Amino acid sequence: MLDDILAKKNPDELLTEHIKNAVNVWQNLRNKYKNLPYLDNEFWKYSLLSVLFHDLGKISKNFQKYHYTNRNYLRHEFISGIALIALDVKYYENNPLSIWAIFSHHKPLNDSLFVKDTNKEIVIEQKPLFDFFEFIEIVFNEHFQDKFYNNSKYKSYVLNKNSNDFYYFFKDKFFQTFNTLTKKDRKVYIFYKAILNEADWISSGHQSPIVELKYDIKSLRDKIIKNLIAQEKLRNVSDFKFRNFQLNSNITKNVIARAPTGSGKTEASLIWASNKSKNSRIFYLLPTKVTSNAVYSRLKNYFGEINTTVVHSSAFLFQKEEHTDDYSYLEYLKDKTFFKNINVCTVDQILTQGFNLGYWELKTFHQINSKIIVDEIHLYEPYTLGLIISTIEYLKNEFGATFYLMSATMPTKLKEILTRTLGEDRAEFIFDKEFLKSARNEFITTDKSIDKLFSNIISNVKKGKKVLCVVNTVNEAIRIYEELSKILKKYNLMCYHSRFIVKDRLEKEKTILDWEKLDKGCLLIATQVIEVSLDIDYDILFTENAPIDAIIQRAGRVNRKRDKAGTKVIVFPHSNITAEHVYKVNNILQDSFSILKKNNGKRLTEKELVCFVDKVYKDFNLEEEPEYKNALNIYGEIQMQKHYIKDVTAEEKIFTRNGLDTVDIIPMKFREQLSEETKQVKSKYLVSVRKSHLNAFYKEYDKDHFIYLNVQYTFEKGVEFVENKNNLIEFI
Repeated sequence: MLDDILAKKNPDELLTEHIKNAVNVWQNLRNKYKNLPYLDNEFWKYSLLSVLFHDLGKISKNFQKYHYTNRNYLRHEFISGIALIALDVKYYENNPLSIWAIFSHHKPLNDSLFVKDTNKEIVIEQKPLFDFFEFIEIVFNEHFQDKFYNNSKYKSYVLNKNSNDFYYFFKDKFFQTFNTLTKKDRKVYIFYKAILNEADWISSGHQSPIVELKYDIKSLRDKIIKNLIAQEKLRNVSDFKFRNFQLNSNITKNVIARAPTGSGKTEASLIWASNKSKNSRIFYLLPTKVTSNAVYSRLKNYFGEINTTVVHSSAFLFQKEEHTDDYSYLEYLKDKTFFKNINVCTVDQILTQGFNLGYWELKTFHQINSKIIVDEIHLYEPYTLGLIISTIEYLKNEFGATFYLMSATMPTKLKEILTRTLGEDRAEFIFDKEFLKSARNEFITTDKSIDKLFSNIISNVKKGKKVLCVVNTVNEAIRIYEELSKILKKYNLMCYHSRFIVKDRLEKEKTILDWEKLDKGCLLIATQVIEVSLDIDYDILFTENAPIDAIIQRAGRVNRKRDKAGTKVIVFPHSNITAEHVYKVNNILQDSFSILKKNNGKRLTEKELVCFVDKVYKDFNLEEEPEYKNALNIYGEIQMQKHYIKDVTAEEKIFTRNGLDTVDIIPMKFREQLSEETKQVKSKYLVSVRKSHLNAFYKEYDKDHFIYLNVQYTFEKGVEFVENKNNLIEFI
């Protein structure tokens, strides 16, 4: 009778087949994690029951007959969870976590769960239910010798009932179990939910669990050499050797690493990560999507696509472009929840799990005993840094994760906070001594405005120099581009900032990297997005004043390989807008400019630059910043509000960074062009703007819920917010 009960269609798969495959995955996970102290025999018993029962509701005619027509459809996981509760009502009232895992294995766990599933008749025939129950009993007894709950009273319990019979029990009685949950229950729930999801997803895709990645220093060296030779960056194998700083990273403890740009921090962190424990994963966290994509491409060349993935808000589009039609949504979900051995991500992907956002259970589960690398940790604002500190403490204490925290500039006070967070006896401070006395660039300060420096910029470009100009606002970058493009028409000139649609930004990034191969002058006008994005090597930098650590990051894009003479960093005064709206910390801007002015004309060593950072930030107490304090406590507050295990939905305003009150829009000029295009194509035209702009400009929504905003847009300058009283009339 079970031979015609399907779990899925296209291709058809029997329910019994799917359950057997899911149990095989469950057994594999049990073998991997059986020695974890908090997963005892009772846990594995009820975890298996959740896997066996999670699709029981698919026996119902509600699913088999109506699922594909959406007529009278009743969610199968509602029936499945109720059926398992009926197995032992008293036990599950006191131990509801595995039930909540079943109820929410397809939908977010919140107060509106199943509200649309009332007043529907549950239609289950007796024969398939009894047969399936006997099938479950046989599979269960293969793993546990406990007596199974085989009785006719139970079997008839779910026959021909109205969903209200169960819903009001579920709503009025079982929902009350939320009030008894504790912080400890959250951890156990993570294991129940993650194991069920992983068993379900892998068996649905008819795939095998990921094979553990193992490598050591020698094999890593071979991978790096092979990659360098392929890129024609290395001729003789004997020319390559790891630096002392990198070799010193070959330890198992947590690490705080300080090394200048271009010193090989990535390889140092990979050497450290090679000491991972069995079955653990590697995470490489970065500030931006651009840097994540770049590091992903690099690590994919080292470890192969089967072991490596990239995760950020645009990763699905990025991977679709990489794989054409071969990249399915299920693969995306698996990548998004860290199934692979090496996960390159923006830091936000880790921080969201503390907010119970986006498959947070699987994400957390996959970080058990993980090796987590955080690059450029000094760059984050107080709020985000507070979230990072909270996340480090949680994953370290509860899930055995270890961390490699690295930065080109590491203020002493930040180092103290990180050391205290990791544990003084469990953290090693490693810094690159070899480059301390080296000086890459001459630093020059000037009281001239950027406009008074135009002639200098133009002269250097015409001499064949690669010139970088960095300012602190998008509007200023656009203005400078407009002025200089009138004069440098015959030269490579580009404006680069955060307000370009996805496809144009990718094209610009490719062009910028292509310029690297040309022996001719160019001018790149950018905002601070350049600080941690592209791996470029310029001859001269004109930069608006900024905090000293940001200046050092920008300077790292000049003479990156330390093989040029006469390279310069020219710092001009910051604008009032910068002081009022961009970098608002008291005195940091002025102190940064003053200390560089005192050293005007010097080729500053790495050691001197590090000392400057400490001097500028000597009076800045991060731990007293209100946003930092708020971030340290916000996870606990949100989790308590959500009874520790409920999901936070996308509509709720939860941010991982300051100023992220943004929305993705498509400039109105593309409306007609995209009217018949797919969601994937439309996604290439998205750009993030502040939500406040939605009320200032005319907007429309299409059938796919994309927002079209009537703002000016060009490939050369990006989005411009030009006020126009006749905005609506002009559009019509």
